[in-house]
Amino acid sequence: MKARCLAAVLLAVITNGCVHYTPHPIDPAATAERLEKRSLAPKVWSLEALREEALHVHPSIAVARAQLDAARAALLTAGELPNPTLALTPQVVTPYTALISGTYGIDLDFPIETAGKRSHRKAIARSAVVLATTRLTEAQWKIRASVRKAFLDLYAAQTRGRLLNEAIARQDELLKALDARIAAGEEPRSASAQPRIARTQLRLQAADTAKNEALAVAALAEAVGVSSRAITSARFSFTAFERFPSLKASVHKEALTHRADVLAALAEYAVTEASLRLEVARQYPDLHLAPGYQLDAGENKWGLGIGLTLPILNQNRGPIAEAEAKRTESAAKFDVVQSAALAECDRATALVKATRKKKTVAEELLASQNQILASETKLVEAGEGDRLALLSARVEQAVVRALRFDAIVELQAAIGSLEEAVQSTLAK
Repeated sequence: MKARCLAAVLLAVITNGCVHYTPHPIDPAATAERLEKRSLAPKVWSLEALREEALHVHPSIAVARAQLDAARAALLTAGELPNPTLALTPQVVTPYTALISGTYGIDLDFPIETAGKRSHRKAIARSAVVLATTRLTEAQWKIRASVRKAFLDLYAAQTRGRLLNEAIARQDELLKALDARIAAGEEPRSASAQPRIARTQLRLQAADTAKNEALAVAALAEAVGVSSRAITSARFSFTAFERFPSLKASVHKEALTHRADVLAALAEYAVTEASLRLEVARQYPDLHLAPGYQLDAGENKWGLGIGLTLPILNQNRGPIAEAEAKRTESAAKFDVVQSAALAECDRATALVKATRKKKTVAEELLASQNQILASETKLVEAGEGDRLALLSARVEQAVVRALRFDAIVELQAAIGSLEEAVQSTLAK
């Protein structure tokens, strides 16, 4: 009866605090249905609102958060102390005569880590948490950049389509007036050839823009993490693309010190540094305290053993050398990441400056065309101008407006590339 009570107590101690497994099976059909039902709330969506929605529902962010949770759990693992072991060593004399004639022993083993191995493991785990945090930040910036790019593409396609349709309408008006002159014998039939070719080109551009709009809808749905149907039925505000923020003087410094991939490379180096410390600490053997008790033929015997691994055949030189090589490799990778960040920032900065100049030229061309149109309008109103020249000026104005808008889109795309390179919002 006493033996059963002792066994019950030991079992209760061992199982106390154990975590029980809970199954979470994945149902592909239910997951697909949930994905299809994701939609956007019935409101006007701005760029920042779409970004926040994407950061909330996009699967890649959930993966990064789960990896961060795993890293935090690994920190808990690194800080745990090794459990002692318990060994029961009964010895029975044969032939069996009486219970008291046997030897019954209980041996314990308490491992004691030396040289700060536990603290080094925790340092590795803490650096891994920092690394997972930077990976999450990097994933968030990728989502922000992809949402902005797709949203800009949608804005560009919708606005350019409207501008091209306006140009086509004015070109049709010009052709109608030109055909009337040809029918009256005032112009040769060949006079309409070039305007018809121009109209055909405009219609093809409009069709290509419609295709780009459909692709932009699909890309925006992917970036946000909803279905294309949700994007098609939503309403949007594109006011974010009406602002043209100025360049920060500190963009290069921010890119080289605050980008997520730079911080991730730095965290990876910290992991290798802590791993090297751990391998150096493993040169020193751990201690094992082994108290024991024996009931030997009715006599109580107590003992205390002390054990350790003798560093005779090796002193952990191989793992130390590997850890040193990995630290050197990680340092070299950090230089590569910083160099790539600098190059990306330089390219994006140069592109922003070039597209700003292009936008300025396009605005100057539009201003000049507006003056020409105003002059032709005054001449026609005064009865001195040619209506065909006025219609041609209107067509040219519509075309130049579309070109100016293309320059604006290029500048906004360059600004987005620079924000992605710096991983920071540019000052307004």
